[in-house]
Amino acid sequence: MIVGANGTGKSSIVCAICLGLAGKTAILGRGDKVGLYVKRGCHKGFIEIELYKSGGNLVINREIHVENNQSLWMLNGRHCNQKTVEEEVKALRIQVSNLCQFLPQEKVGEFAKMSKIELLEATEKSVGPPEMYEYHCELKNFRNRERELENVVKEKASFLEKAKQRNERNKHDVNRYYEKKRHLDVIELLEKKKPWVEYETTRTELEGVKKERDEAKRQLSALKQAQAPMLRKIQLIDNQLKPTEAQIKAKVKNQMLLHSEFMYLKGLIEDIKQTQRLKQMEEEDHQKRISNTRLTIEDLKAELAKVGDQPDVTPRINEVNVELRRIQVERAKIEGEKSDLRREKDNIYLNDMNNMMNAKEEKLRGRHRDTYTALMWLRQNRQLFSGNVHEPMMLVINVKDHRFAKYVENHISFHDLRAFVFQRKDDMERFMTEVRDKMNLKVNSISAPEDSCSKRPPSRNIERFGFFTYLREMFDAPEEVMSYLCHQYRVHDVPVGNEQTKSMIRTVIEEPYLRVFYTTEERYTLKRSFYSNKISTSNSAVHPSQYLTITVDAEEKRQLEQQMKTCESKLRDIDERMKALQKEATALDRRDNELLAEKKQLSELKGKKRQLEQKISTKQDRWVYPTGSNGSTGTEFNVFICILLYWCMLTVPVLLQQKCGRLDQRKVQLTEQCKGLLKRAKTICRMQPDESLPEDLRNVSVNYIVSSAFSNLPDTLDEIDAMLNEERSRAECFTGLSENVVDEYNRREQEIKHLEKDLEDKSNALNAYRQNISEAKERWLNPLKQLVEQINGKFSDFFRSMQCAGEVDLHSENEEEYDKYGIRIRVKFHSSTQLHELTPYHQSGGERSVSTMLYLMALQELNRCPFRVVDEINQGMDPVNERRVFDIVVRTACKETTSQYFFITPKLLQNLQYAEEMTVLCVHNGAHMLPPNQWDEKAFIRRCLQRKARA
Repeated sequence: MIVGANGTGKSSIVCAICLGLAGKTAILGRGDKVGLYVKRGCHKGFIEIELYKSGGNLVINREIHVENNQSLWMLNGRHCNQKTVEEEVKALRIQVSNLCQFLPQEKVGEFAKMSKIELLEATEKSVGPPEMYEYHCELKNFRNRERELENVVKEKASFLEKAKQRNERNKHDVNRYYEKKRHLDVIELLEKKKPWVEYETTRTELEGVKKERDEAKRQLSALKQAQAPMLRKIQLIDNQLKPTEAQIKAKVKNQMLLHSEFMYLKGLIEDIKQTQRLKQMEEEDHQKRISNTRLTIEDLKAELAKVGDQPDVTPRINEVNVELRRIQVERAKIEGEKSDLRREKDNIYLNDMNNMMNAKEEKLRGRHRDTYTALMWLRQNRQLFSGNVHEPMMLVINVKDHRFAKYVENHISFHDLRAFVFQRKDDMERFMTEVRDKMNLKVNSISAPEDSCSKRPPSRNIERFGFFTYLREMFDAPEEVMSYLCHQYRVHDVPVGNEQTKSMIRTVIEEPYLRVFYTTEERYTLKRSFYSNKISTSNSAVHPSQYLTITVDAEEKRQLEQQMKTCESKLRDIDERMKALQKEATALDRRDNELLAEKKQLSELKGKKRQLEQKISTKQDRWVYPTGSNGSTGTEFNVFICILLYWCMLTVPVLLQQKCGRLDQRKVQLTEQCKGLLKRAKTICRMQPDESLPEDLRNVSVNYIVSSAFSNLPDTLDEIDAMLNEERSRAECFTGLSENVVDEYNRREQEIKHLEKDLEDKSNALNAYRQNISEAKERWLNPLKQLVEQINGKFSDFFRSMQCAGEVDLHSENEEEYDKYGIRIRVKFHSSTQLHELTPYHQSGGERSVSTMLYLMALQELNRCPFRVVDEINQGMDPVNERRVFDIVVRTACKETTSQYFFITPKLLQNLQYAEEMTVLCVHNGAHMLPPNQWDEKAFIRRCLQRKARA
């Protein structure tokens, strides 16, 4: 204890300790230059401090020069620099800049002004383990980095969501673009297939001509071969007819010889006549078919004439196409607006639910940290469980109306509201093993009944007394959760009433089936005695909801209600607009179908004329009208029949020969036409002119020509033309589309994939960082809590011994904000008041001094620093508190296990209790003081004893 009157130099000792241990002048709160601490009139000053150190003490010398404010340092008699001294002082855990260790007179008032955060850091440095403050700084840096990562993740997630929304908006246009491209692809295929169909049709006709020509040649060859003997006989007869009559008469004599030949010729004639009859029958049948064909051609011409008389439908088709394109554009706009409205509506609900869930999770984290930690673990390890696992009830229960939340929350205990619900018992046991046994978390879990109870009917319908619903109908929950609540809390059988129920409560409680029910503001529980059958009733107030809805202040509540009304109004507007758009879309669809039907009818009418002309041409080409007439036959063998036979036998081969010639004009024509069509088809299909036709394209049906995709297309030119017109009309309806939309969509899709990968990497990094933070937090927070508990125990004891109250706790508004942790000191000096936080404004100066002194005493016994200095802390204390504080200081500082303590005071009360372990230094200064070398301590004590004896 250093005692002396004001101005004698007590504080100079404090200044010397600070400056001699390389402390800054700012710590002292006096002069800002070291030269100002040298005695006025002197050019330099000296400080010598000896520090105890096991293995050899440490002697520090400092010489301060006024002129240039420079200092010369010596350590154990050797010159050194200031940094060396600072390192030695730090190694001995001396912190002259820490108010919890070194409290100069000018800084006493600042101790109470220290914030909770500053007080915590000073305490950590003063009495905490060496690594505690380092861990704290590390955690704060970790948290800053975590915030940066969280912001990055949040920004990337937001950017990703916006990119997805932009692509979702463009998706409709992309789909329309691809739909148009599909129509264009079909058109391209049709245009490619059409020349091949034309080629195949011509080639088929060419093959028919070849077969017909070959058949005619075969018939001609067979006829010539069959007629060869007859021709020779006819020639012979012809030669015989040329001689004169004499020769004929001479030959008549030989008639009998020729009779046999006659009979032979007669047989031949009969054969020819039979053949002629068959030919005649065929010709008659041929004529009938020709007649029928003529009638068909006449009918087709008549129908063609009717079609030709109708007006040109091309302008109307063009008008229909324009109208179809307009309808398609309008429908696309409506679909886009409907998509935007649906997306906006979903976002309103989604944001509302996300905000509610986030608020619930934040409340769970603040109220029950262990449950929140278990929740995070479950979300990362849900794959470990085979059955359904539900998060705490307070998160999965969805109250249909926020006004109902209070009934649900009053009926279900918080113990169950924060419980995890399991479908299978083995899953629950596995979960509890992980989080309770391994992670040492205090959590609740329940198993749903094996037989579901969620659909249980109420025991009786609600028909009177103002009951309007049952508790179960007020909220939604997963199957297992609802089953448990019906089984355990009978929520399906608990009615809820209104003011009418309250007004007729005496009648209501007489109902035999009621056990528990609610009115607007109260809960009633009814019990019936087994002996007397009397009913006992208890009621309690329904407390406001704390978990199922979020409590806000009045202004925030007003804002939320206003936002809710705005959202509800917006949702109503969206629903109305959606209905209107749906009606418009339905009308457009109806009009679109009508126009398509009209267009199809017009297209068919337009193509009918061409079809009729083609059918007439086909009918005309198929039948050849006869140009000759049948000859007559005789029954006698004479010159005429011979001439006729000769003519027939000569004419038929000639006709067949002519037919073969015509088929050869026609074959060449079709061959050239096939070549031209094949060349055109190859050009359209981008085949080289000299490229040979693939094997699968030769001699095959048209269905398989060029591509397997052709098999789904029509096989006739009429059908292809009709389909081409239809597809072109469809394609023309898609206007205002370009590849840029698709390119931008695809580019953004790639960007979304990169963003998702980047977001995943950043999220993984954030999770890893959080794991590191969790480990560092355990290293820092648990020892800190123990330290604060120790300080609080001592501090409370000190205040209790003074018939006052005080406590110290670790304060944090958010457990994750490590730079916001602080030590809060709360004190009470009067029995009629409450504990109040120590501030520069609430307590008096003396009360602040007492609180400061006792806090320092609480730190004293923790003995982490080698010494403490407190200068004139008892100024402003009343005598009672000063005496109490002095007794506490003596008891605490004089223990063998505690550190050295410098107590500096200008005055002392009488009859204080001293201890043998105290050293009292009396400081005197003045003009008549003896020089130190003349001071005789024994003589001073002897004179004091003599004065006391005389008194």
